Amino acid sequence: MNGMAYRAGRRRSAGFSLIELMIALVLGLMVLGAAFVMFQSNQNSFRANEGLNRIQESARVAFEVMSQDIRSAGGSACSTASVVETTGAQSDAFRDNPITGDASQLTVVSGEDAAYKVTASTSTSITLDSAQVSDATDKFEVGDWLLLCNARKSFVVQATSVSSSTVGFAALPGGYNPGADQHAPPSSVVVGRLRSARWYVAANGRGGNSLYVSRFGGAGEEVTDGVQSIAFSYLQQGGASYTATPADWSSVISVRATMVLTGRDVDGKALTRNSSNIFSLRSRTL
Repeated sequence: MNGMAYRAGRRRSAGFSLIELMIALVLGLMVLGAAFVMFQSNQNSFRANEGLNRIQESARVAFEVMSQDIRSAGGSACSTASVVETTGAQSDAFRDNPITGDASQLTVVSGEDAAYKVTASTSTSITLDSAQVSDATDKFEVGDWLLLCNARKSFVVQATSVSSSTVGFAALPGGYNPGADQHAPPSSVVVGRLRSARWYVAANGRGGNSLYVSRFGGAGEEVTDGVQSIAFSYLQQGGASYTATPADWSSVISVRATMVLTGRDVDGKALTRNSSNIFSLRSRTL
């Protein structure tokens, strides 16, 4: 009886056999392998989604900032009946060719949307409304190009002096005083900064390309990275298709911008997407 109990106890205390251990090990490795494959797949999907989101965000930012310049080309807070009386490169660009460029870069000129009321003026200076602008030096600097206008005439001038309430500039043609024109109410005299911007793509020094904007010929400001190239094309009034070489820039009413953007590498391959947008010039389509 005691021998039978001893043999039964040995059977109950016996462990796994070598074959059972090998099978368990193989099954465990298979589960771990499947889990690793799923983890790697999820990581790749995450990187791909992250890259696509980055591309979409870069495109959104680029088009949003670019649209502020392009849509406003040739426009200002001045009356559309106000005629540009000054001459020179800035005046000619604003009056005749507020949008120029080619397939790879675009330059636009306009008055800024913000304009400030003038309460007094001479042919060489203006006084700003203190209720609207408490300190003119917060808005303007010496050297700024300004668009000064009333209901009849507009002038592109460069600020030569700026104080808390006044802005000075070279004498207007014929000694004209915009606030003393009997055919234009003094309340219509306003001033704002002129805006000139060139949009292009260039190397960013980090192994890739970025979208840049240069204002008044200054150093390029990086707007967003990951933009490998940009192509501009233009629609002329009465035209049926976009072209990179319009015959008459003064008749351009719309601009199409197409960007090639890249995102984070996935499985050794860079994500690349094309994104396009069309901008209508408000000054020529309203």
